[in-house]
Amino acid sequence: MWSGPASLYVLLALADRPSHGLGVAENVAEFTHGSVLLGPGTLYRCLKELTSGGLVERVPSPDSDHPHRKYYGLTTRGTGELSNAVQELNRVTATAQSRLGRLIPKEA
Repeated sequence: MWSGPASLYVLLALADRPSHGLGVAENVAEFTHGSVLLGPGTLYRCLKELTSGGLVERVPSPDSDHPHRKYYGLTTRGTGELSNAVQELNRVTATAQSRLGRLIPKEA
């Protein structure tokens, strides 16, 4: 299971394509329009946890110029967990919209 927002962002970045750590951080910054910046400690802790949990795995480097870079990709289990997380977030969003709608008066 993903352990928090940073892990979810990493899974989302890797759903796009396998990547090395810096590429994951750049992808997250891009799709969040710069509102989420994963620092190295957070990023590599997440990659380690997701790898040990079987959601992410090391994959061969496609970069012949930098073959020493560690590349990561989603596993089948990781794809399933990401799908489950998105479904849960959709339920939470629907609940939040409903409750917020009761708090904010509609304009006439």
